[in-house]
Amino acid sequence: MAWMENYRAGLSHQQQLRMFNQLDSHDTARFKSLLGKDVARLPLAVVWLFSWPGVPCIYYGDEVGLDGNNDPFCRKTFPWQAEKQDATLLALYQRMAKLRHSIPALRYGGCQVVYAEGNVVVFLRVYQQQRVLVAINRGEACEVVLPASPLLNVTEWRCKEGKGQRIEDVLSLPAISATLWLNH
Repeated sequence: MAWMENYRAGLSHQQQLRMFNQLDSHDTARFKSLLGKDVARLPLAVVWLFSWPGVPCIYYGDEVGLDGNNDPFCRKTFPWQAEKQDATLLALYQRMAKLRHSIPALRYGGCQVVYAEGNVVVFLRVYQQQRVLVAINRGEACEVVLPASPLLNVTEWRCKEGKGQRIEDVLSLPAISATLWLNH
């Protein structure tokens, strides 16, 4: 996160919103293949892709779990048969695309990392009065105490994706999970 925050610090807000974010492309090994045995972390990357500042770019087949190492294996044909597709992953891509479309803070909002230690990163997207809190945990189940911040002073948070829980300033995060909350 330190590297990402340092990079973002050199960009204007408008430049950040136009960043072309992708997990992989026709020139790289597919992200699923790079994960190897840690493929359970793939949904975490999808949540990050749709909630981090910038424009999410989906390389064909990523949404259904296509794998492949470096060129030419990253350019496999799309698996059109439903039985060769990861329906759960596709459903996550669809939910996240719908959330991004319906929540202006995910498209236009500023970004503030509020916690980044060990295997957990928590960041906030803010646009006008709208707040989106995103927690990504790539490790064991844990609890995170959020720092005091006026940006987090919200009467009610509603979980829109994931299974994490928020009670006051404490997040309870399941192992290898991503959770997104929206203020109401």
